[in-house]
Amino acid sequence: MKSLIALTFLLMNVASAAKLTVLVGAYSFPPYVNLNEAGEARMELLDILNRQQDKYEFRIVTTSPSRRYYDFERNAFDVMFFENRNWGWGKYPVEVSPVFLTGAENYVALNMPGRDQRYFDSFKGKRMLGMRGYHYGFAGFNSDPEYLRRNFNMTGTTNNEATLRLLLEGKGDVAVITSAYLNEYLVTHPQLRSRLLISQRIDQEYRHTVLVRQDYEPSAAELGMLLAELEKKGVLQPLWQKYGASTAATRSNKR
Repeated sequence: MKSLIALTFLLMNVASAAKLTVLVGAYSFPPYVNLNEAGEARMELLDILNRQQDKYEFRIVTTSPSRRYYDFERNAFDVMFFENRNWGWGKYPVEVSPVFLTGAENYVALNMPGRDQRYFDSFKGKRMLGMRGYHYGFAGFNSDPEYLRRNFNMTGTTNNEATLRLLLEGKGDVAVITSAYLNEYLVTHPQLRSRLLISQRIDQEYRHTVLVRQDYEPSAAELGMLLAELEKKGVLQPLWQKYGASTAATRSNKR
């Protein structure tokens, strides 16, 4: 019996050792990536990928929106999920998977008498709120904090909850919030819905891809196929529904 137990543990260790470790950079990007109390990133998608295949062991490397490029250059990680080449990656040696998920960002303001959707037609003279290091459509995807402060009177925060808090406290006029996060937040804070005016016009449509260092294993194409396979099997659907997000295939079927 002891020999059988020892053999079982040996086989488990061999199987684990056979997996290729893949370092995945991740920063606070709710609901796709959340930080725990210790400030460590957690991504539910990686938990699923590690359970559903035995070729790779995906491990998170926590970074920040602003620091991710520096960390990539110093080889701290080689892969990023829920990322887009247009978010400052043009000069870096990366390959990009097909789009696997879509989403959006909304403008949000306080709901006040006489204020309607026309409030979002122009941001001139308004105080903008958003995540530090993020690339926003209204600013031409320029994430430089000084540029944003000078041209849009923008205050940068470290998380969406802080952005909403500043808005509710009257310390900004328009906040830019991930739609999936906003929907989730209002489910848990329904009393705030009447206080907020949410734009029908989006800041940008998310076209989430996987960014992978060039000549790396797994390649962007391989990870794209893995996600497509799990999507076809229905494995990812509960997670996407939780995020209120659409897959590229779903959007194509709706057109």
